Formats: sequence, C-alpha cells, structure tokens
Amino acid sequence: MNIDFGRITADCRWRLILAIALTSFLTCTSSLSTTPTPPSSSSSSSMIDGIMPMPRPPPQSSSYPLYSTILHHRSSKSLSGAIPLAGVHDALSAKIFAHHGAPALFLSGFGVSASLLGIPDAGMTNLVEMEMMTRHVHSAVRSSGAPPPLIVDGDTGYGGASNMLRTISTLSRAGAAAISIEDQMFPKKCTIAAGSKIQIVAREEACERVRGAIGARDLHYEQHQQQEQITNEPCGKGTWIVARTDCRMAYGFDEVIERCLRFEELGAEVIYAENLQSVDEYQQLRDRLDSRTVTMIAQVQESINLNNNDDDDDGTNDVGKKKSLLTLQEIAELGYDLALFGVTPLQCVVGALDATAKQFLGRNKDDDDDTSTTGIITEPISMAAFSDVKRVVGFAELERFESD
Repeated sequence: MNIDFGRITADCRWRLILAIALTSFLTCTSSLSTTPTPPSSSSSSSMIDGIMPMPRPPPQSSSYPLYSTILHHRSSKSLSGAIPLAGVHDALSAKIFAHHGAPALFLSGFGVSASLLGIPDAGMTNLVEMEMMTRHVHSAVRSSGAPPPLIVDGDTGYGGASNMLRTISTLSRAGAAAISIEDQMFPKKCTIAAGSKIQIVAREEACERVRGAIGARDLHYEQHQQQEQITNEPCGKGTWIVARTDCRMAYGFDEVIERCLRFEELGAEVIYAENLQSVDEYQQLRDRLDSRTVTMIAQVQESINLNNNDDDDDGTNDVGKKKSLLTLQEIAELGYDLALFGVTPLQCVVGALDATAKQFLGRNKDDDDDTSTTGIITEPISMAAFSDVKRVVGFAELERFESD
C-alpha cells in the first residue's frame, strides 16, 4: 500500500499510523497489550512474579538486553542502588564506559550537539546526525564482551506523525534499545538551561506523540522481525519507548503526575520526568505509578564542589543549581530503576580539554597573558562545572540572540 503523507492532514496522520499498526497487530501470532497487564498464567515468568510490567521481548530484539538488565537488577538481592546510566556523546566515550562495565548507556542530545557541532542543545541537531552517532556508538560497544544496551535521545520526534514514524524506525535500525520522546515545543532546549522559560505542548499533544511513537515502533518491528519459532507466550515488540515530560517548570508538579499516568496508560515502557524540584516530588510520582513500571531519574552535577553557590558567569538560567544530588542508593530507595547523569562525561571532557589547552599553550588560569610552556601537562585535570559547559557551547550567545 502506497501512502502519500503529504496529502493527509496533520490531525489524521497519527490515526493513520495507529490504523496501520493495528492491522499489523491482527496478523501477529502473539498479542501485546499497550497498557501494563496483571500477571496471568499464560505470561512469562517475570510477569508471573510481578517483577516487570511488560512481556519478555524476543532475544533477537534490540530491547532484550535492556529488559534483561533491569529484570536482573530487580531480581538480584545482592545488588544495591539504581542502575547507573552515563550520558555518552560519541563512540569513544561510549567505548570507554562499555570497557569499564557500564550496564547501559544513554546517547545524550545535549552531548551530541556539543561534541559533534559545538553548539547548544536547542533543537539545532537533526535526525540524520543522531542516527549517525547512534550507529557509531552501537558499532563501538559491540566489540565489548557484553555490549550495554543504548537508550537514544529522540528529542520531540523531529516533527509530526510521519516524522515520528521515520525517527523511531531509523533509530531502531541504528541500534537503539530504547528511544526517549519528550513534550517540549520545537525548537526544544535543554530543560535545565531553559528553566522556567521552557515551552511545553498541551497534554493531549504530548500523549499523541507517545501514542504515535509506540505505534511507529510496533509497525517497524512487525515489518522487520524474523519469526524463527512460534511460542504461546506474549512477546514484546522491539525498541522501547521512554515517555518523558519536561513540564514541571511550565505547568507545575500536578501536571507532571497527570502526564506520567497517561504515558503509563498508553504503554510506554519507561516513564521519565525531568527537573523535578524535590525528593518529595520524585517520591510522590513514584507512588502514583504502577510499582512495576520502569522509571528513570536524571540529574546534573553542577560541579565537583557541591556547595558552590556562586552565580553562573554565562548569564543563562540555571534553575535547580542548589539541589542536592541523590546517590544511586537513594534513587533506588525512592523506587526508581535508572539513574541518568546525562552530561557528566561531557563535563569531564570539557574540563580536561580546557585545562589541557591552558597548560599546553602556556595560558594562565586568571588571564590571557602568555607564559612559558614546555608542552608537557603537569597539573591535575578536573571536571568542568555545568555552567562552563554551557559557556563553551554558546548558550549565552544563543539567549542574547533570542532576546534581541
């Protein structure tokens, strides 16, 4: 069936994708519910035990390693703390973390914007660039003994219904185990940097994005799966969808709760609320969701000196700067599975390169006067503060341009 998406109205595109996906569902030999289902006798063992809300994915699917990692972590009594999730930005950073045994990785849109293009995370990267980096990262970590599953930042889906279909299928083919979709308006901006200025779509549009992402994922998997054998137990459908809301600073905490509950109802495998303002808010959100739902907390370590309350020198709005960081153990105690530190590796790279350049070129830390240099690095290299990373990639210039 040939479909001209350009002749279809925007309101009908989501419905068309879901209709196509539904047709594929009817031909599938196993059924899949889009909402968390209670354990039943026909379900896989993990569902019988009530450990996971979704059926076991087929071993050949991209989400199987992520499913197995979370299942093992929830089942093991010897493991403490949430699963650490480093935000990598290129193949080299991913390969280093994989070499040291990272259980999973997150390909950060902020990191790709900074490392690939040297620009702020403000909607200026595109799907082609994220696909390229996803392929590079996936290829780099495959050489490790047990390659960690890769969660990829899918931003807003890069457009409407037809764009969402292409985004999900493209990143899935590139090696994503899961893809995050958020509810910002286009062009989006790093949530922490945007603060109260963040612009968010209406709740129904946010839900349409998640529904469209799930339909696109299922359609892609149905078209490309290889059925080696038919089983009687339900099977998951490939790449997971991480439903993310950034609405806290725009609409308040109550709206965060409502959106996350809707995302869970729609069948998103992971629920992720960005930039909540207190431990109590994280606890309330976790308590309102199904206890089996996979959840994630994201944090930004502003600097190594956690008591540093100096104002930023780049003029950007750094909401939440004084919030205390939660440890992996504390995050697990709140009931969350994944602990994302999305820019920590990038901060360390920026800090190392900045300090190296100053020593190598003989620049004094406090001024630009030339000093003698041997070209040899002799002083310790440290992690950059988040404000320095924003300065380097140009958030201040972007905000001045937007305000003019």
